[in-house]
Parts: sequence; C-alpha cells; structure tokens
Amino acid sequence: MKIITPIMMILTLIFSVSQVQAEEPNKTVNIALFWLDGDIEPTTAWHGWTLAHCGAGENLVQIDEDLHFKPVIAKSWKKVDDLTMEFTIRDGVTFQNGRAVDANAVKASLERALAMTDRRDMLVPVDKITAEGNKLTIKTSRPYAILLNVLADPVFIIVDAKAAASNPDGFKYQPVTTGPFMVKTFSAETGLTLEKYSGYWQGEPHVDRVNAKYIPDASTRAMALQSGELDYSSQISAADLPVLKKDKNLNVVTGPNLRIFFVRANFAHPWMKVPAFRKALRYAIHKDIYAEKIANGIPARGPFNDLLPFGHQGGDAYPYNKEKAIQLLDNAGIVDTDGDGIREWKGKDIVLQYISMTNHGIQAKNIGIAMQSELKKIGIGMQVKQMENFAEASKQGAYDFLFERWTSAPTLDPQYFLESSFKTGARGNSGHYSNPKLDALIDELDHTQDKNRRNELGAQGAQLLMDDVASIFLYYQKGNIVYNRRISGVHRFVSELYYIDDRLKFSDE
Repeated sequence: MKIITPIMMILTLIFSVSQVQAEEPNKTVNIALFWLDGDIEPTTAWHGWTLAHCGAGENLVQIDEDLHFKPVIAKSWKKVDDLTMEFTIRDGVTFQNGRAVDANAVKASLERALAMTDRRDMLVPVDKITAEGNKLTIKTSRPYAILLNVLADPVFIIVDAKAAASNPDGFKYQPVTTGPFMVKTFSAETGLTLEKYSGYWQGEPHVDRVNAKYIPDASTRAMALQSGELDYSSQISAADLPVLKKDKNLNVVTGPNLRIFFVRANFAHPWMKVPAFRKALRYAIHKDIYAEKIANGIPARGPFNDLLPFGHQGGDAYPYNKEKAIQLLDNAGIVDTDGDGIREWKGKDIVLQYISMTNHGIQAKNIGIAMQSELKKIGIGMQVKQMENFAEASKQGAYDFLFERWTSAPTLDPQYFLESSFKTGARGNSGHYSNPKLDALIDELDHTQDKNRRNELGAQGAQLLMDDVASIFLYYQKGNIVYNRRISGVHRFVSELYYIDDRLKFSDE
C-alpha cells in the first residue's frame, strides 16, 4: 500500500495548483456575440453565422478580410463551362470527429443543405453534384453566375452529414464541422463553449478554448472589455469607443463595413400600401441627422454603400420636407377629422408601432423617439417599443416599423439582399413587401452572367426600393472590433461573417 503523508499531500497540492496556474491563464479566449439564434444548425435561416463567427464552420470558399474569395476546404476551382464548375478538395482535411473530408463527404454536406435550407435565396439550381476522390463537380441546370458567392454563405458550411443523420436533434446544438474550434456546449441564453480541434488541417490551434458569450447590450460588452472579462467584441457603440481607445490593454480597430440599418415597413397594414402615405413619412423625418447625431453612422442612400460597385452614388430620394409630407397626406384624403391632432384611417387614429430589439442599442430606441416627435408634426401618431426579442411580434406582424440591421452583401453580390429581404414571399421579408418590378429584376439577376450587368441591376434594385419607400434606409455602420492586447491574429472582416479563425493566438507566443 502506498502511504501518502500530510507533507506529501501538501506538496502534491502545491504542485497541482502551481501547474494549473502555469497552464490556465492564457489557454482561454473570451469573445462576445451580440446576436444568437435558438440553435446553430447552419441550414436554418442565418443560424450558421454563429459557427462562422466562432471559428467552427468552414466553406469550400470564403470571403477574406479584404473582400476576396479565399480557398478553404476547396484548394482550387475552375469553370468547366457555363453550367459546370469543378472543385479540388484539399488533402488532409478531417471533420472534428476524425472522419476524412473527401469529395463524397462534401457532396453529402451540400446536398443536405440544399434539401434542408429554408432560405429560398440559397436554392442553387443544381442539376447534379458528382464526386470522385478529391474532385467535386457541380453542374447547374442553367447558367448561374453567383455559384461561388452562394457557396460562401454559412448555409453551405461543410458538415459531417453522416453524423447529422445519426443524431439530427443533437446536431443542431453541437454540429460536426471542420474548423479550428469545435462546439462543446450551446445555450441560446448564454452562448457557446468551444475547444480546439487538434486535428485541424492547418495545424493545431494556438488557443485551447473559446468562450463565446451572448451579450446583446453594447454597453455591457464595452464594460466587459475594460474589466478583462472579454478578450474580443465587435459592434461596440460609438459612445463607448473613446474610452476604450484610451485603455492601454485594448486595441480598437475601426473602418467601413457592409451593414445597413433600416426600418422595415409592414405592408400588411392598409395605410402602408398607399404610396403617398409612405412618401409622406419619409419626407417628414430628418433621416441624415439620425444617422450622424444619434447613431454616429454614415447616412444611407439605399441598402448598398459605396464600398460596393453597385452602391448608390446619387442623392436622397426624399430629403426632409415637412410641407410636402403634409400636402401628400392631405391629397390622399388621410386627414384629421375630429381635431385631436392625429389623422385617421377609416375613422380610427393612425398610431404606428415602432419596434426595436434591446441588442440594437439605445440609438435604435432614440431614432424611434425622434421619428415619433417629427411624425406628430404631420399628424401621425407612433408608439416606440424596445424588447428583448421581437421575433414573435415580427412573425405576427404586430408592427408598422421594425428596426433591422443586415449585412447587405456578405458574399459581394447584390442578389442576396434584394432577394432574401424584399422579394415577394422571401423568409426575410417579414413586412410582406411585394413589387412585380423588383421581382422581375431579381429574376433577371438570377439569370445574368455578366458582372457589370449584375452591378447595374443591383443599383437599379436599390433605387427602386428607395423610390418606392419599401423601407427607410437609415445609415451605414462604421464598423469596429475591440480586442485585448494579450491576443493577436485578429482581423476585422468587412463582411462581418467572421470574428476569429485559425490565426488566433496569444501575443506572447
């Protein structure tokens, strides 16, 4: 029998503690997520963005920090003809369960995504996918110009389809992917924990663990960065940046991104279907002042900023003009008949409902309050509400204006936003906007190969949305990331699809 004396126990304890202290401090990186869905099944809606943010999910090709296509699981690709593209799958890639990733495994993943996704804008017109060894061939049923762009969307993150089929309920919370970090736990309320995948194809990651904490409030994220609770966050409010820039422990990186902030109109309500009513609302508000003074953003001229070749270059379709707003309403017969200061629709006061989420920040609420004040001057009432999650209100259509933020062209093409957010019946079109001209333009985009023509159509679609006041495009965000100097290998992605990747490491390495 081995006898452990008290001295031996103390020495063992001291050694164990010192060993933990030596190993633990720099093994975990804490990052913040400002938005999180109910699961992380990449084929559902935009849930796959979380896997992309956290370094868990990878695609055949991706968009790098400089807005260029980057080979990932596919080491190369070539266009065979107008219908066919061939990809060469990289040697040595494995899923996080150790299973080899060959062309057949990629084929199964892509076919799973095509069969399962609820994103109509992701339904690639595939004729067939064939696989042999490390050669994957995708043949479309018609020329499809944006195949690469669509394959870079997180819907098409490469997953182990066999593992998914064997445990579909568990897979949506702990998917098996190829990235440097693998999901260990998931909570829709608190976030994710991830551990490094030692068999990662680009070499063993430098970081052992990543805690991805769901912190919807921007000010809370800023305080957590200052306290050292967080090592990384994006989407810090402009008001907090000056303080963080003075913190010697933090790096602050700012620059343009592709995110558009706007208020979506609900066309299920009859008054929103009246063009004169929408135009009057648009003339009545100081949109550019909201952008610059409330949000510290760049006044928007449609959904696409000028980083993109299809970004709007002209002026505002409806600059502030209160008198014109009043005239439009009067001419449309939308008047105040009882003298209470509020115009009526079929005998009832028009009191619009403006909704934003708390994770949109105080500026979203303040923009609503500013709109409320200005609309009152033309005889339109509005209630401003902010809630933790407006998914149910959005689903039920219990709003007139919904404050939203989208990355307008994460795969560098105009079709994504126009189709997924405004095409008739699209999943992201909760406001039920329907315009045959826009639908026809999107259909033309869907069949257009020439890049210059695609850019022209994108600009035309954006102009159509502005002219029709499909929504009120408020501002383009000035992007930022903030991270602790103890980590390095951090990059600011203009697309905001990615936060961390295999380059993440500690500064003392």
